[in-house]
Amino acid sequence: MVKTTMYTMATFSTLAFGNTSTKFIADYLQKDLSCVKSIVRSALWIVLLFSLSMCGLLFLFSEQIAIFVDEPQLARAFKFLGIIIVFRALNTLGAGILGGFKDFRRVGINNIIAGAVMFSLSITLARPFGLTGAYTALISSQVCLCILNLWFVYRYQKNIASYSTANLAKVLFVFSLPFAINELVYTATAWGSSMIMTKFASLGELGMYTACNQWNAIILFMPGLLGNVILSYLSTAASGDRQEHHALMKRMLFVNFVSTLVPMIIVMIFANYIARYYGDSFAGMESILRLCIFGTLFTCLTRVFDSNLMSSGKRWTAFIISNTFYITSFVAASILLYKTNGVNAAMNMMKLGVILSASALTTYVIEYSIRYKKATKVNQ
Repeated sequence: MVKTTMYTMATFSTLAFGNTSTKFIADYLQKDLSCVKSIVRSALWIVLLFSLSMCGLLFLFSEQIAIFVDEPQLARAFKFLGIIIVFRALNTLGAGILGGFKDFRRVGINNIIAGAVMFSLSITLARPFGLTGAYTALISSQVCLCILNLWFVYRYQKNIASYSTANLAKVLFVFSLPFAINELVYTATAWGSSMIMTKFASLGELGMYTACNQWNAIILFMPGLLGNVILSYLSTAASGDRQEHHALMKRMLFVNFVSTLVPMIIVMIFANYIARYYGDSFAGMESILRLCIFGTLFTCLTRVFDSNLMSSGKRWTAFIISNTFYITSFVAASILLYKTNGVNAAMNMMKLGVILSASALTTYVIEYSIRYKKATKVNQ
């Protein structure tokens, strides 16, 4: 519950500057190198100030949130672990900036190191110190990743001799606005869905649902790292030949699909053993897990189409599609949990998620096909 709250608030706190910085840095490395430092510094200051504001709000309203989810003992965790929001937001931005410089290898290495810190500390601290140990592992990994990402961002921008005094903060913010609103809607609906599940079902159902989604995140780890690669290269190719851009899209879709399919099959095979590892309190998790990881195939392809819209400057098209998906998910989840009184909440939520993910992918495919056909006719 704590992790979900921190991460969803951190997602909004970036104001979508992670992807925006990837696009702008990739563009300006070719157009005007002197503006790159300004882009980096403006993005860092905006995200830092906004994430600190979100951290402050969580500190002020931590007790009300804990009471709302019927877990008043979580108030202290919400209050003092809000700093994770700041580190998580800076991590996302740092990865976006490094993606703009096309240093995807470094992004991957930094994530592996932070993951190793999280894994080792969770094992050593969670059992003797309980939730306090788990919190310590969580925040330590985020601090570690923040230091690594920002250190390499500093090294890159330090090596750029030319510097423009132009203030690009407004340009970046205007471009990010629809995506920032999109992140707000995502934050509200994702966090709201978790809250509703605790009200109509239980923290146990939420725990099982979240555990399955963590395996979803593991499977999508490589496509997640490729997100900045895709956005960076599609941004470079957006103004080029349409046929080459289409060929690049197909390659990106294929790579994302394969990089998702392989770990998905592995988890499918061992789903029974994974579910049993969680213990008797997670009874029924195996079928939920299998359904959850099947949905990753739709998600990995959707991300490519979303990056393509951003690289092409179709900000409001991406805004409409994604927000329709988020709002529909939240409304449908609310109705579903209310009608079923929270019975089998994790399984029902997972079924709904897969259906809506497939619908979102279909919408993206139709939009891209229409736009590609129009562009082809114009060229002819």
